[in-house]
Amino acid sequence: MEQNNSFQLIPIFKRISKQQIAEYVCLYSLETQEYAVLCTNFYGPSSSNEDHAYFKKLTIELLLEESPQVRCKWFSSIEEAIDQHDLEFS
Repeated sequence: MEQNNSFQLIPIFKRISKQQIAEYVCLYSLETQEYAVLCTNFYGPSSSNEDHAYFKKLTIELLLEESPQVRCKWFSSIEEAIDQHDLEFS
């Protein structure tokens, strides 16, 4: 059995502007007690139910495609994980 395969999903929302918010799809590893950001989704006033469904589907696909232990960089705090994700993808 693969180790480190139990995660808690933690959505963190950040207001980007009056018209946009970012949702950080964060993971907490129950085994290592570390945090990672799987992806970031962006929403605005025109976001639809289809957008929300697509982002949920994408999250599941990312989790299935490759182990989050390999895909993600892990940190001791959720703030560190978000900061590093912002640095890499901004």
